[in-house]
Parts: sequence; structure tokens; C-alpha cells
Amino acid sequence: MAEKIVMTCPNCGNMIKGDEYVGISQIHSVVHFSCGSLPLPGEKVIEIGSFEDIIGKYLV
Repeated sequence: MAEKIVMTCPNCGNMIKGDEYVGISQIHSVVHFSCGSLPLPGEKVIEIGSFEDIIGKYLV
């Protein structure tokens, strides 16, 4: 059985749902676009997609 990854946005404090769009930066930090978050200065978003797709590709 696979573990479920749960992530909370540090900007808005809400749990990121699987169908919400997020970005992943080159250092693998997640940027929650639904609340208007932006990457930290110096970070670049390398891919945008649903949270489920991004964690499946980069974080598992």
C-alpha cells in the first residue's frame, strides 16, 4: 500500500488537494498557485501540473 502525501501551504495554511495546480521548482519545493503563492527569490518553476501528478513524478 502506497503512502499518501499530505502537504500544507505555508502561505495560506490550507491543505493542498490532489487536483489543485502547483508548480515544482528546481530544488523540488512545491509552489501552491491556488492561493497566489510565488516561488522564493532565485527559484524557478520547472513544471506546472496537478498536485497528484507533480508528487508522483518528483517526490515519490
